[in-house]
Amino acid sequence: MTKKLLEIAAEIVQTQAASASMTTMEIASSLREVFQTLQTMQKAEGEGTVLAPQMMPEEAPKAIASQDSIQDNKVICLECGAEMRQLTHKHLVSHGMSPKEYRKKYGFTMRTPLSAKSLTKARSKAAKKRGLPENLKKAIEARRQAKAAASKPAVTEKVSASKQKPALTPENSIQNDKIICLECGAEFKQLTQTHLSSHGMSPTEYKKKYEFSMSTPLYAKSLTKAAKKRGLPENLKKAIEAKRQSKAEASTKAATKTETATASKPNRTKLRKKKA
Repeated sequence: MTKKLLEIAAEIVQTQAASASMTTMEIASSLREVFQTLQTMQKAEGEGTVLAPQMMPEEAPKAIASQDSIQDNKVICLECGAEMRQLTHKHLVSHGMSPKEYRKKYGFTMRTPLSAKSLTKARSKAAKKRGLPENLKKAIEARRQAKAAASKPAVTEKVSASKQKPALTPENSIQNDKIICLECGAEFKQLTQTHLSSHGMSPTEYKKKYEFSMSTPLYAKSLTKAAKKRGLPENLKKAIEAKRQSKAEASTKAATKTETATASKPNRTKLRKKKA
């Protein structure tokens, strides 16, 4: 039983759809074209005017420029000439390349969408309604700022390397907004006991080593000014004075007890003599 023209056309279109991604409209259009072509061939065969396959003239493939391959309602694959709404990753894999490699090969920018212009516009409108372009701008700006922040330390290091740094001394190690450790060069707001312990010394030993007075605070000058505004030095003086007075009273009491004990000893000696 011979197949009908429609069945033959359906098989041909089905084979095309299996090898390349096609939309419903493209399948319907292709089916009509194949069916009409088969009808024409059948009619010509009945009239005896069909040329033998080897005698049929071959049409030279039309060269398509890269910019002309992306049209309003379709995009043409520059590898095989297939027409579709979107040049998918799956289709390009059949040619042994990725979308990125395809763009490079045919001179497209990396931002060029490989889809029909009408489809790109529809997607753009939908994205704008969802607010994606604005969010994308924010993400790009955040990424740019992060790159700029990452590049700043490198630039600072180059500039500082070219300039000769002044020699670090105990006098200039305590600055207005920071204090620089004379052991390792680290910068802090306050030189703590924890940090100095990492160098195997206490604050007292640090002051002795670098000839600071024992009353010199090991923190930035700005902290000292802030402490003065809050009245801490005055409170500290009062606390020191109270502690000093407490020690003086304790030593006075101890001296009084000693004198009392010494004064009572001769009386005991006299009593012992009387008893003897």
